[in-house]
Amino acid sequence: MNTELQISIAQIQALLKEICRVDNGTNKQWLEQIDRVMSLVSDLHVESTCMSQEQRAFVSVLETHAVNLWNIAVALKIKDSTPVLVNAKLRHIAFLLVDCSTPAEYNENTWKKKIVMGMKAGRAWLDSKEPVRADQVFLLTDQFVATVQRAVVERKNDGVAADVVDKQNTEVLQDMFKLLCYKAEAALAQQDQQKALDLVLLAKEMLPNFPREGSYLSMLCYNFGVDMYQQKKYEQGVTWLRESFELGKGRQTIGSRNQARTLRLLANAYLEWNAKEHCQKALNAVTLANTEHPHPAGFYLNLRVLLFIGEEDGAIEKAIGDILHQSDITVDLGMNVIQLVSQHNRTGIAMDVTKTLLKAFEKSPDIGRIIVSQLELLIQMGKIKEAKNFVEESITAHNTGKPLDATVKKRFHLTLWEQAAVAFEAKDFKESLEWYNYTLSLFSHSDIEAHNLAKLYRNRASCYLHLEQWEKAVESAEQAERWEPRSVHTQFILYKVYLAGADVNKAKSVLQNMCEIVSSPDLGDDGTDAHGIMCLAAQMAFEENHQVVASLALECVANSGSDPWQVLTALRCLVRLKLTCQGKEQGTEPSGIDRNIQTAYHKLLQLQNESKENQNRVHNEASWFIKIDICYMCNTITAWNLALQCEESPQRLKTLFSLCQQLSSLCPCDDSNLTRQKTCMLMAAAASLQVARMSEDETEKRYCLEEALQHVKNCRHLINQLQQNTLVATENKGKDTTETLLLLYEFEAQVKLNDPVSEQTLEQALRLPNPDPKTFETLAALAMEPPAQNKNVSVRAIKVAIRKHLQLPQPDFNKCSKLFHSLVQLSLSGDAGAREEALTYYTEVIEVIDKRSQGQYPEMEVLWLMTKAWNCGINFYSSGRCDEAERWCSTSLKLLKYLDTMRENYEDHMNNTYGQILARMERLGTDSRERSGGVESSGQHSQSELH
Repeated sequence: MNTELQISIAQIQALLKEICRVDNGTNKQWLEQIDRVMSLVSDLHVESTCMSQEQRAFVSVLETHAVNLWNIAVALKIKDSTPVLVNAKLRHIAFLLVDCSTPAEYNENTWKKKIVMGMKAGRAWLDSKEPVRADQVFLLTDQFVATVQRAVVERKNDGVAADVVDKQNTEVLQDMFKLLCYKAEAALAQQDQQKALDLVLLAKEMLPNFPREGSYLSMLCYNFGVDMYQQKKYEQGVTWLRESFELGKGRQTIGSRNQARTLRLLANAYLEWNAKEHCQKALNAVTLANTEHPHPAGFYLNLRVLLFIGEEDGAIEKAIGDILHQSDITVDLGMNVIQLVSQHNRTGIAMDVTKTLLKAFEKSPDIGRIIVSQLELLIQMGKIKEAKNFVEESITAHNTGKPLDATVKKRFHLTLWEQAAVAFEAKDFKESLEWYNYTLSLFSHSDIEAHNLAKLYRNRASCYLHLEQWEKAVESAEQAERWEPRSVHTQFILYKVYLAGADVNKAKSVLQNMCEIVSSPDLGDDGTDAHGIMCLAAQMAFEENHQVVASLALECVANSGSDPWQVLTALRCLVRLKLTCQGKEQGTEPSGIDRNIQTAYHKLLQLQNESKENQNRVHNEASWFIKIDICYMCNTITAWNLALQCEESPQRLKTLFSLCQQLSSLCPCDDSNLTRQKTCMLMAAAASLQVARMSEDETEKRYCLEEALQHVKNCRHLINQLQQNTLVATENKGKDTTETLLLLYEFEAQVKLNDPVSEQTLEQALRLPNPDPKTFETLAALAMEPPAQNKNVSVRAIKVAIRKHLQLPQPDFNKCSKLFHSLVQLSLSGDAGAREEALTYYTEVIEVIDKRSQGQYPEMEVLWLMTKAWNCGINFYSSGRCDEAERWCSTSLKLLKYLDTMRENYEDHMNNTYGQILARMERLGTDSRERSGGVESSGQHSQSELH
């Protein structure tokens, strides 16, 4: 016996025992055991096809386990205690086990059992949305059915009684019929429409033997049609629905109701497929459906098709009459009819339908829905005049004995308010006012809601205000105050009205009321908007050039009572307002934002000292003012950069950074706050340097530079503290540009103070992780800015920048060329030693051009270097220093060959002049005692210079 087979059977037995334990339930381990045994059984089933009789006999021990598992699956399904997928797996395992554990020889009971189990296992896979698995099971079951069918034929040939054979044959055919239906379902689930149709047609051919199964096949085709319709595969849906209808003809179990339902869906499928092409087929189908079984849905569909076709009004009215005369007509269906007819621009008919419905449902509690729907319909149709007439009639009826119920009236109000809002947004304030007046007429003394009524009067006041009907605006606003006097919104509309009428004294009085309301502890729903409204009131006053009123709008809040929190709120609004207006102010800083923030700081400091309970609120307020401070600083920086403010802007920035630092001291000493302080220090250093750059007073300049150094020192202290708190990784530090900026600020201050420590700062820059060449370019430029003029440090920084560029995988030769340009320029402006050093720079740059640049070195920079070297050589030649002249001119000639477009302009001239230099050197070398009668005039040689 095969050892592997023994091990596999043992594993399957052990797992099946665990699975069949009742107390396992549906836990995760149980589900994993099912998947494991399913895999083992599938492998065993494949091997069973080539097993010997001895091996099959050995596997037969699993049959009992298989039957037991099947019974458990059935019980679990009855209890509905397991998912359908799990049940399918259990049935599949049992089915395969029975197949491979039973003898290969034919046994009628055994093979029938296999067929039944195959059918149900496949059905379970279909229910689990696993059609591929189902197909596999049905293929195997097909083989079992074919085997049984062959056995029946053999019995007939062997002379078994005809009635017995016929009975057995009928049973086999029934199995075949059911199997065809199941396989069709699996094929369609796999999107194989043609295969499914072929299988159904095969089943249809068997119906003479099983006439009762026609109803089942008809319903199966109907379900297929529904599936295709839902998947928007309308052509396939039409095929199945037509087949369903044909199969259902004359079958009492289907009945006319179901046939009509099929035809209605068929009509819909035709319309969705291609309404223009198949509208007549859709009409035929729905007409037949209404003949089979009249139903409101069928008549509605008939109306839809007729409207699409474009039938005359008479035919449309007849179709609508068929619907409305149904005994089970509903309000919803009636509303749908109106909407459908209106969509096809049959507005006259729609109005007639509405009148009919109003009469039909006159005593119905749903009459209000019809009224509101009619109003909404008229508005949607753009029939505003008719809508207004309808509203007026409905309001009159409501106020004279035919009241609308609360729900309907609410919908009415919402519709009217929505239309008013639409008109208001479109700036049609007269129209908006009319709709608001309608909703005002709907209010009655018995159900007055003060809040909504006040809101309505406020909206009417806004309309009057835009229509410049000031007296009516005042009247409506005062009515709003009558219904809701303690509302900030009501006081605000009064304020707007008085402000628009230039009644400043009344506007001030209203503002005083607003301040009292805002200060009250029971502000209610207005609390969320109150402070924003106060700020808006101030903004409006500013826009109307009533700055006194605007100041009062905020100052009255700040001064209303002894509540420091209220004062802080006022200050917040005041600062925000000033920030808004800041862009209009130029030159000096009249708004006093820094003073307001300073006041807020002192108020917060007072609150912090009063009680520990204030800490959280103090932190929140301080954070808000810090953000405003930073925002103001950003505005100041922007204005400063655009030259929109005066020269003292950097000084003001220093003040604001100081305020930010003071406010930060009120916040928790966490990483976020430390980071904010670090940023303040960094920006303060930048501001101090900018003040130093702009100052003409040497004392002030020196003070600002030293102050910048102190800010850098404090910033580094904060960085160290942050790193200790958060254990910042080295690689993350490399990503932070703060240290680079600090080095630049520190270097600028030191070099302008003529502090020799600046060279050490340059060394620190070299130790930065992955320093950018741009950093050293900036250092070189700073070293040459007045009053520094430190050429040595600048040269050193340029050398480092060049080296860093050349170390990159793809150097930027444009930047390199500019750096070499600066390096040569600085060297040639120095003494003789510096000029000698310049030659070494030429050697480096020639090597870079020749071996690294690959033609990317800018030609104009090559020309500049060549010209500079040549002219230097010519100057030496003019002075009779031929050796130096030869070195410089030969260097220039080396650069000549790298010119492309301009080489011809210089080549002959330079070669001729260089030849003269060499000839002169040779003459001087032949007779050192003989000197020429004098050097050639400088004027002659100057002609050899390049330009």
